[in-house]
Amino acid sequence: MFNLRLRQAETAFAEGRLNEAARLAEQAGVRDHREGQLLLTKIVDAFVERGREHLNAGRLNDAVVDCGEARKLAGEQSAVAQLAADVDLANRDWQLRTKRKLQAAAEASREIARGELDLGAKLLAEFLADGPSVGSVAGRINEQINVSRERVEAATARARREVEAGHTRESVSAILDLQKLSPSHPELIDLIDQVTSPVVSQLWFEVEAARLDRVEALVASVRPLIDFDPELTEVCRAIDSAVAVNKLLDASRFNDAYLQLRKLAPLLGNVAWLNELASKAKQAADLAVEIRSSPLSLLGCATSHSSTNRGASRLENQPSFSPSAAQASLPPALLPERLILQIDGVGSALLLRQEKVSVGATGRAGSCDVTLTGFPGSGSLTIERAAGRYTLLSENNEEVVVNERRCQERSLSDGDSVRVGKRCRFKFRRPTSDVPSAVLELTGTRLSRPDIRSVVLFDETLVIGPGQSSHLMARNLEQPLILFVRDGVFHVRSGLPNRAQRFAADGSPQGAKPLALDTPVEIGGTRVTILRCEI
Repeated sequence: MFNLRLRQAETAFAEGRLNEAARLAEQAGVRDHREGQLLLTKIVDAFVERGREHLNAGRLNDAVVDCGEARKLAGEQSAVAQLAADVDLANRDWQLRTKRKLQAAAEASREIARGELDLGAKLLAEFLADGPSVGSVAGRINEQINVSRERVEAATARARREVEAGHTRESVSAILDLQKLSPSHPELIDLIDQVTSPVVSQLWFEVEAARLDRVEALVASVRPLIDFDPELTEVCRAIDSAVAVNKLLDASRFNDAYLQLRKLAPLLGNVAWLNELASKAKQAADLAVEIRSSPLSLLGCATSHSSTNRGASRLENQPSFSPSAAQASLPPALLPERLILQIDGVGSALLLRQEKVSVGATGRAGSCDVTLTGFPGSGSLTIERAAGRYTLLSENNEEVVVNERRCQERSLSDGDSVRVGKRCRFKFRRPTSDVPSAVLELTGTRLSRPDIRSVVLFDETLVIGPGQSSHLMARNLEQPLILFVRDGVFHVRSGLPNRAQRFAADGSPQGAKPLALDTPVEIGGTRVTILRCEI
């Protein structure tokens, strides 16, 4: 029986039936015999050799099977272990390449879905570089490319037809459909321009001709394309601003309308009718302020003068002024030159009383009166007030640009834009020639205290109110607040300046309240505080 099994195993091995030979050689009696062990060694070597051939040919599954058979018969012999390591390395490499291919397939599908058909086809070509194992996936992607290409071609043809026919709304719809299918289609920009350019030209014509009743329909016809045409975006924004201004005029908010009209005029080409409207809106705003501050506004707080006792009571109710209640009554020379002005509903401002103010970079506190972020180098600017005029002087050849022109010395006027270096910007405002005080509005820079956005160059009087003649804008005020210094004491009063203003027996202006430092005072429903400066 032993000889029969051994001969069967040898015959199977000789005929190349390794798996059958291995099963026969493993049987009891054969494996323990010397000739049986020699046969098992030959079978193991044959499995290793065949497994190596499968591995070199890229047949990983067959190589794994043969390696497993050899390991089962011989354990971890060196040749078997080496084959197992090579098979494992090849298997990991195959898995990595397959993963990359599937990622490339997914990327190709995404690009095709976005309408990037050429890029999708390129990725697909890379994907098809290997193998039948991914052929079905590639086929589906290729079919997806063909279908998408047909859809894009159909959408392009439709868009061309509608644009050539001059059908604006239909053209917009067709262009949007094409954009969804292929966002970077080479004809998109030209198609959009052919639709929007005539509409934009017509819009500007209607605006200049003051035919705004035709504007809204024109804008509505092409508004879906606003994100694709910068010129259309600009004109639509201007039209929307004009609608907002009209609402302000309807609500009799003339000052707000005037401010918006000043911004709107450059957007609409400074047409004559718009500038005229802005002028009228400003007149209306100024008239509204004058009406609200007329003598009739005093009726709510008037008292009878027929009774001596009532007259005495009225005088007692007038704001009293005493050296102990004000600033500890500092003479003008002893008032601090740097103060913080806080006004409810307006915010905070740095108030400087000196005639010459230096401006420098942050970190130079002590050497400069105003230190700003973004101010370049170690130089500084000086703004000097003399005889009611302000002059800007540049030191150390700092790059200073006023109204887009470089200069080292210049007389400043209301509205001048000043830029120092690339990042430091502020605007000079002196809204009225009657009051010598001026304001630096910090637009592209800030102080070490970010809540302070204005620097007041204070000269005896400051106007806070809703009108354009105010130094600090406060739209919530019905009447302006006037801040001024008299005999070394700050005062604040509600109402426009009165040139025939009378003074009380103690020397303070009638209707004005003294402002003690660090002590809030409420007037006209607004709280005003002057603080000692800590910046």
